[in-house]
Amino acid sequence: AGGTDGCTQAERAGLACLAMRGSAAELRLMKRPAILMLTDAGGTAHQVVLIGLDDERAELRIGSETAQVGIADLARYWFGDFVLLWRPAAPVVKDLAAGARGPAVRALRQQLAQWSGGTENAAASPVFDATLTRQLEEFQRRHRLPVDGIASLETQVVLDAEVAAPHTPLLRTRLEPPAPATGELGAAGTEG
Repeated sequence: AGGTDGCTQAERAGLACLAMRGSAAELRLMKRPAILMLTDAGGTAHQVVLIGLDDERAELRIGSETAQVGIADLARYWFGDFVLLWRPAAPVVKDLAAGARGPAVRALRQQLAQWSGGTENAAASPVFDATLTRQLEEFQRRHRLPVDGIASLETQVVLDAEVAAPHTPLLRTRLEPPAPATGELGAAGTEG
């Protein structure tokens, strides 16, 4: 509303807006609801909110309506563009690598400790050292991310979803099959 784009509004609310191009598999890995950019047969762009995704179906929110569509049907209109909104652990969101220093590195270290079952230390080192690189590479390996020891935005989003605080919106990964239409149910009942 008010002519301000969604990412600017999100940033004002303390959220990071991440525009990406990827696949359904990457969205499942990130575990976050996303705004998908769809293009219809006439070339008109549409935005829908992805709220659930399993191996066969996607659950979409279109206005106040919710619908499930097959992944193959979705692929006819979605070419990989999406926007994720998330609340990062550190106030500044950027790629982090060996040698970096500051609160973002400390937050990364604390999240990795939480993910691995260790204790969170409020006084954790703010230096991206060899130990942090090894921990990050292990996380990347286990989540089939590029194992490069760099905390890219994608790696940070996946880590954040893994250690998500309570009440954090996450993508539903187990969808109930849609109820059959009345006509289908009647036909199935008479075959028997």
